[in-house]
Amino acid sequence: MIKKITALITIGFLCVQPCFCMDEFLEECLKLAQARDQKIAVAAEQVDLAQLRVVNSIRSHFPQLFLQAEQSKGKTALYSGMSDSSIGSETEYKSESIGARATMPIYTGGANKANYKYNKMMKDAAKYNYTKAKEDLYANVKLAYYEYLTLKMEYAALSKAFEQVETLFLKTRVEYKAKAISNLDLAESENFRDKVANLLSTSRINLEFSTQKLIETVGVNTLEEIPATVSDELPSDAFEIAFTAQDCVSFVQSNNLDVQLARLQLEMAEQKIKISKSKVHPQLALEGFYGKTGEAFITEPLDLTTQWSLAAKLSWGLWGNSLAASYSMDRTDPATIVDASKRVEVDTLSVQLGVLDDIQFFIDAKESAVSQRQLNAELMDLLKNSRLSVEKAYNEYILSLNNARTTRNELTVKERKLALMKKRNDLYEIETVALMEESWNYAEAIAAFAKALYSNHAAIVELEKLTLMSLR
Repeated sequence: MIKKITALITIGFLCVQPCFCMDEFLEECLKLAQARDQKIAVAAEQVDLAQLRVVNSIRSHFPQLFLQAEQSKGKTALYSGMSDSSIGSETEYKSESIGARATMPIYTGGANKANYKYNKMMKDAAKYNYTKAKEDLYANVKLAYYEYLTLKMEYAALSKAFEQVETLFLKTRVEYKAKAISNLDLAESENFRDKVANLLSTSRINLEFSTQKLIETVGVNTLEEIPATVSDELPSDAFEIAFTAQDCVSFVQSNNLDVQLARLQLEMAEQKIKISKSKVHPQLALEGFYGKTGEAFITEPLDLTTQWSLAAKLSWGLWGNSLAASYSMDRTDPATIVDASKRVEVDTLSVQLGVLDDIQFFIDAKESAVSQRQLNAELMDLLKNSRLSVEKAYNEYILSLNNARTTRNELTVKERKLALMKKRNDLYEIETVALMEESWNYAEAIAAFAKALYSNHAAIVELEKLTLMSLR
């Protein structure tokens, strides 16, 4: 659940209210961005595609059935009987065959099982990629949002500060006309007014850019399309997480998507090795046919006779060589045979040995082994780099947290000092120029706090991306 922290503190130019959580506006941004992002849509389709591969690999464990029908017509030359080479008249004939053929793998050396596991891991990898695409988008949206949020707050606060400085500058002009201050004091007050104006202008330009950046990241035309509002008041403090650096490192080991993908790819490489090694085991399959078949001259009725066949096929990779053997039995129902020359039983044994025709086996085996070692090395590097990345992000978080608290305290002190100086200025105890100088320092403190606040948000977003944990 997204937590919301609110508190109300009134300080000088600012009415401060904390608003640094993942609020309703951010939630709407994430929903819209996910719905419109094409990478996420493609990643979702890849998950569906991977599921089809899993179904197809399961299908390979079951028999394949083929329904077939064949018809043919032609001419045959009849011998005249005068001599062996004499050809008589041509006569047309026709033939027909219908039936069902089935094939069934009996033993594949573990190839089908390994292929099923490989495709199942491919599906898991597709899911990881989908989650990674979504988390990358979320991180980009959060960074764009927090940049927009802090700049919006900064601009609102600086606008109030500039209004006060402008009022003080007009007061110094009146004082100068009354010869209460020198020309140098007037020039100094104008310089302070220009400094605050420059800060405000810079903040406005940055806000306009961050607004456009957020619009582009979410995929909308204007921010008005987002059905939520954003607070423009600075928070009283930066966000603090409840996890230590060691906790975050442990989260990376178990949750980080890049690490999980690397481990999965290592397991997939192991299955590819098993698929390659399956060739050294004999591959056995059965094939059968049952149907009707026959042929006759075109002038005679075509009577189909029952025919069935059963064949056992063996293939075996012998370390660069290949052995293929098959034994088949063809049977025809003799009760329906008209032609006496028709064969009713045929047993066939075929053996073929290929010499050095499977050198690709060694290439595939070597490639799989090298790929596995490479993936293992990449996993070790990834674990090391991920740990360093988390430690770096956590250090940046600590620095930004301390910096935000320091600048927040400085802002509070300057606000109190500014309020006191304003009272003394009303009593003519201090010059208006001195009050303007303190106003300029106060405006700088606002900008410094806003910058530290964004750094705090950015560090936490990076930690959440690396650990896949909601730290807020």
